[in-house]
Amino acid sequence: MPKGKKKGKYDHRRTEQPYSSDEDAGIDMTIDNCSETSGQSDLKSNHDDAENEIQEKLEEKVLEIIDALSARANAARAAALVALRGALQRRYLAALLANHRATLADHVTRSLRRGKDGEKRAAAGIAPLLALQIGEEGAEEFLTEVRPALAAAAVDKSASLDTRTECCSSLAALCYLLEEDLSEVIDIMRMYETIFSGSYLKGDGSVKVSGAVIEEGNWHAAALDGWALLLTLLPAQHARSLVHSQPPSFHRLGELLDAASLEVRMAAGGALAVAHEWVCGGDEADGREEEAPHVAAVWPRLERLARDSHKFRAKRDRKLQRATFRDILKYFEEDEVPSVRIRVGAESIALETWRAHAAYAALAATLGGGGLTAAAQHSAALRAALGLAPDLPAQLRLPPVKLNKLQRHLQNNAACKARTVARAKNRDKRSAALAV
Repeated sequence: MPKGKKKGKYDHRRTEQPYSSDEDAGIDMTIDNCSETSGQSDLKSNHDDAENEIQEKLEEKVLEIIDALSARANAARAAALVALRGALQRRYLAALLANHRATLADHVTRSLRRGKDGEKRAAAGIAPLLALQIGEEGAEEFLTEVRPALAAAAVDKSASLDTRTECCSSLAALCYLLEEDLSEVIDIMRMYETIFSGSYLKGDGSVKVSGAVIEEGNWHAAALDGWALLLTLLPAQHARSLVHSQPPSFHRLGELLDAASLEVRMAAGGALAVAHEWVCGGDEADGREEEAPHVAAVWPRLERLARDSHKFRAKRDRKLQRATFRDILKYFEEDEVPSVRIRVGAESIALETWRAHAAYAALAATLGGGGLTAAAQHSAALRAALGLAPDLPAQLRLPPVKLNKLQRHLQNNAACKARTVARAKNRDKRSAALAV
């Protein structure tokens, strides 16, 4: 025994067990014989049970919301429409809504025709989502009943400008997705022209700068965006004859580039790009030669807007205007469209034409990001409008299995290691190139 140390009364041998990291981590060693396959199947079954429970609760809530659409109070009906829209943006509920097609169409139509301002706006906002999720069998009847009510509300001077703007946007998306009668499409386009004609230049060529015209800028811009979107539903030859025989002509669209409202100017630039791209018919030389004088007429306006630096405009407006018209001017100069790739759920779409840009912007604004993703997995009309494949692969339809904390940690470590290896390879290639 070392010097200075005495055996105490309570000194005895250590009886602790050897340290185990498994025990310290709280891992139950009695389930180690569970195979990897059976463990994954258990996780998947638990996830499916949780998903089914969430779906059942949501369906019960939606049924309560549908009953609330019959409330006597205007505010209660408006709140129910807003709540129903939120539910449809989270889940695809066609199986549930198919049993209430007539009821939902009647409620939306009645709200658009007789409701107050908030109820009209809520009904207009939910119309495209309902049309996609109500089932393909009832979509045509829903469109036939709701479309006239939306068109009437879009020009109703008793409604607020925000409500009329919402009606214009929803009507354009609804017709773009489901309308097959070209005569109806042309009638809606004429109605849109009567709306944004309020932003045309005066007879002497001066700009309208009254307070009413500036306040109505968003309404006019929504109508102009809707007109350009519906123009792409017509065959190219038909669209060309329509533009040359009926208003608005390319000259009139060019006038809107001088409008007092920023929203109208940007909508006019987008409409000019969409109309030129669609009317010229791609690589048809005759169409391009025919439209060359109209392009030359609007060119100075496009250049001025792409380089506008007037201090009397807000800084944000100047930046947004220059960014928008630089792309439009580049298209007319070099025939180049900005290419953007967007993810929709598990899939991705490439926006490589002005028509694709206009369609995605309109549908994303009316359906919302969640509603776009939920409906894109099931709606053939929406998939065709977005340029997706007709059928979604079966493996992409299955909801992903939720990983636990350890699995997420291992997955992140593997992804980090893969990125490190990829960077190292690229660094080696650059080093070799510099050495040579």
